[in-house]
Amino acid sequence: MKILFKISVSVICTSFLISPLFAADSAGNRADSSILIGYQTGAHLATMIAPPLRIGTFVGDWEIALDMGSNSWTNTSGSASGVATYKNQGLNTRYFVGNSFNILAAIHNREYSAKVTETSGSNTYSGTLDAKATVATFGIGNHWLMDWGLYIGADWFMAGSALSQSSTVAGEFTTSGKKDAEDLGKFVNQVSTAGGVLVFTVGFAF
Repeated sequence: MKILFKISVSVICTSFLISPLFAADSAGNRADSSILIGYQTGAHLATMIAPPLRIGTFVGDWEIALDMGSNSWTNTSGSASGVATYKNQGLNTRYFVGNSFNILAAIHNREYSAKVTETSGSNTYSGTLDAKATVATFGIGNHWLMDWGLYIGADWFMAGSALSQSSTVAGEFTTSGKKDAEDLGKFVNQVSTAGGVLVFTVGFAF
């Protein structure tokens, strides 16, 4: 795993070093391309939890794309077990100022749903938590499109702001358990609205 991580970092760093050489006409390459398929990763909490697949197109100086990310996991501790799902989906747009520099404006719906079941003696307790946030994100970055279709770039800085958010706890909880679930819902929404730095996108356009 460490070797794979080192290789991935080396490939990304090398690509950023050579991309200006082979993507001197990124603007022209975008004009000649219709479809973009990419993958996002980097220092952005929502992206780290559910990295999105990006499918988009180029319209003049604009890039318009849909982000689709989802991740599920289960956890068991003693007599308690839980299953959770996090969805990271939205509309991602960029306005290019020149060859590669661009301004990001995006809106995402991020949802966290979890169900916890606990057995105590002959009794079984279960509850659910649903946390939702609609988030506007703005940022700046550089994205290059090489002559043969490789698309690579980074959002250097991203700022997020919640347009709306909610958290609902339902089911059978103890008083302390319900309070913990409510606090978790608030925390998840904070994660969903957090900004990021050095968020990379790698893909192909054709």
